[in-house]
Amino acid sequence: MRPTVLGVSPHAALIGLLTMFPAATFMACERPTRDPASQGSTITLLYQGDERILGPGHDEEPKFLVFLPLAKLDANGEMEGRLARSWEHSRDYRTWTFHLRTDVRWHDGVPATAHDVKFTLDLLSHENIGYYPPGSVSARAVDDSTVMVTYQELPALDVRTDLTWTVFYPRHLLEGLNPAECLEWDFWMHPVGNGPYRYVRHAPQTMLELEANPDYYDGAPAIQRVIIRFGAPNLTELISGNVDVIPYVDAVDALAVSDDARFLTYHQINPVINRAIFWYQMDPLFRDSRVRRALTLAIDRSELLRTMNLPEDVPITDAPYTTQQFRRAELPEPLPYDPREAGRLLDDVGWRDSDGDGIREREGEEFRFRVLMPGVPDWERMGVFIQQSLRRVGVGMELLPLDPAAAAARVTRGDLSASIFMFTRTPERLQMYFGPSSIIGYHNPEVYPLLEQAAVAVSPDEEDRIFRQLAKILREDLPVTFLVPRVLTVVAHRRVRGLSSPFRAFAARHMEDLWIEDIAR
Repeated sequence: MRPTVLGVSPHAALIGLLTMFPAATFMACERPTRDPASQGSTITLLYQGDERILGPGHDEEPKFLVFLPLAKLDANGEMEGRLARSWEHSRDYRTWTFHLRTDVRWHDGVPATAHDVKFTLDLLSHENIGYYPPGSVSARAVDDSTVMVTYQELPALDVRTDLTWTVFYPRHLLEGLNPAECLEWDFWMHPVGNGPYRYVRHAPQTMLELEANPDYYDGAPAIQRVIIRFGAPNLTELISGNVDVIPYVDAVDALAVSDDARFLTYHQINPVINRAIFWYQMDPLFRDSRVRRALTLAIDRSELLRTMNLPEDVPITDAPYTTQQFRRAELPEPLPYDPREAGRLLDDVGWRDSDGDGIREREGEEFRFRVLMPGVPDWERMGVFIQQSLRRVGVGMELLPLDPAAAAARVTRGDLSASIFMFTRTPERLQMYFGPSSIIGYHNPEVYPLLEQAAVAVSPDEEDRIFRQLAKILREDLPVTFLVPRVLTVVAHRRVRGLSSPFRAFAARHMEDLWIEDIAR
């Protein structure tokens, strides 16, 4: 399973890029014709995991090789059907009716039906699995090709995530097994799916082999074989020719192959998660919003993108935003980089460098603080950049890198002056950050009703309205300084064609749309 943020599951935190759905009914889109020249080809992926990587215990992109979701995003970020051919929703977005394809079969030849969708949603709601909160989702099979799904308690983000992230399992093979033991079922090591690839074999802790499904509803994929090798993202494996694609590469590490014509780098932006500085307003240093504004103005976030080897068009903002705003480029305007104005604001509130040692003081106290952060290379690189930026305006920041789990626990407790950590835009996390019991000591009664509305909003337009109002307040108060969104980096051999940024960076999720060109390795 991908690493979680402050306990947020991959399902809630949204792995991969999402979209909003302004219309009430959606039809499957036409997809490009595959290149027959690559028939018989093989692609090798490197993933951290083991032979159960296709099951819900891992919840990784490779599951899309074998199992179908209801829908997915195309190369332009638009919705297209997979297991579902069309769907519509109720006015309040809580109940969705999915009309399924009738030409999808499990790899053993049994038709895939609405009963499989209901079975899967019931299974994933089991208390021992925790994919859904208990009682948050229910399904009813109207007939073999129609299923109605009602989202009882899930927020808008999770409702729409389901269309593209949740995959479905064969009822006829699994309904007799104990759901409490689901994550340990042997089925995940030799699964029977309904997707573009089917299981061939695996070597424990080493590799998994899949082959193109000749009975796939949309025709057999162009790439005949997929090998998943298990291991940490190591570019040496790519350079040596052992693998073709490595996801989740540190973007700075990717510089090692930036001048190698054999390889291309792709990026996928997660609009739900940002790296950010949390200013803990229990500390008198950060109670004045002018101080928080000054510290934000002192950081050149465009230069930070370059330091992190991220694309220059990665959005920078000073408030959370919805996925629909992201797709439409309707984002809150960020504060500029302005160290002169930062210095003026600090002067105004009494922080001045009176003794010429480069650090500001007020009433005999130096402006120094410690900031907690995950002790991993890319976070530490970011921390050093911020440390140097603040030093230039006379503020001393000491870095306190910790093991990520220990850092998360400290952040949740709130016993800090500041932290550099993941900001996750889910209703629960927004309440944690900005609600009446804010862990960072932020208090603004104007925000509270907006947080309550965000927790129950299901209409994309309604969600946009709420977040625009939140942005006006938070951009003024600046309880958090947003740094950069979470950007996922993938490095691939250029012979793998069909990948693109920012909607089709992950080969495992889009393998049926890819092909191989005969380029020397």
